[in-house]
Amino acid sequence: MTPDADWLAARDYVAAHARPEDLVAFAPKWADPIGREHFGPGLATIEREARADETRFPRALEVSIRGSHLPAFAEWRRVEQQRFGGVAVTTWENPSPAQVLDDLVSMIDPQHVRVWRGDAECSFVHGSAQSGNLGFGPTIPGDRFVCQGNGFVGASVVADLDYVPHRCVFAPPPGNAPLRLRFSEVRFGHTLHGHHALYVEAERDKKGAPVTITFKTGDSTLGSVVHRDGDGWKPFELDTSALAGQKGELFVEVSSPGGDRRLYCFEADTR
Repeated sequence: MTPDADWLAARDYVAAHARPEDLVAFAPKWADPIGREHFGPGLATIEREARADETRFPRALEVSIRGSHLPAFAEWRRVEQQRFGGVAVTTWENPSPAQVLDDLVSMIDPQHVRVWRGDAECSFVHGSAQSGNLGFGPTIPGDRFVCQGNGFVGASVVADLDYVPHRCVFAPPPGNAPLRLRFSEVRFGHTLHGHHALYVEAERDKKGAPVTITFKTGDSTLGSVVHRDGDGWKPFELDTSALAGQKGELFVEVSSPGGDRRLYCFEADTR
């Protein structure tokens, strides 16, 4: 068992060297809860722990035990490594970090988004966050859009099929009508990059209806992506080269032939 003193020494090193834009990650993956306990929320932030992927981080400080490394860093450049007893801190440099223009998850507020469930517009409310044990579903954020039928749309965290958390826009389709979001003043690049999934308990039995997400701007459809139960945290990319350098509205439509336990969540950014 790795002594607490080793973890705390590694934490102090990371606290002194990590930049705000850096990723702090723990290896092997099963050691992540131990790392969170010792490093605390100031270093093991939601943005780092519930990341969509590693592509946007220019650098990573990987805190590891037993000689483990995360597969995501296999193509990254190793800068240095410091050891603190049984804990190693390896600094990795991303050879080609993504240049993110706008992150849709960070735009879920009434200044940037309007939401409709069918023909009824959803209202934005301020309240208290709600969460529960396994099976509760994604955390209900305090700031959220509330729709008819007690549904909500908001920035939350979903656990994928491997129980890995991801920060995303919780947008469950009701089944009888599409859920629609309209983002304003989105800066477009060459690519719309994203992932989508359903909460693990909703898709692991592979019995639910597929969920389709469609992205549009103006009169043009950028593309549609389908998520089927068992896909897990599924990546997607849509070509937006024709819009590069422009700013405008982005329409997102989420639909499904069935609404039973479609606890769907997506994230996307423009690059």
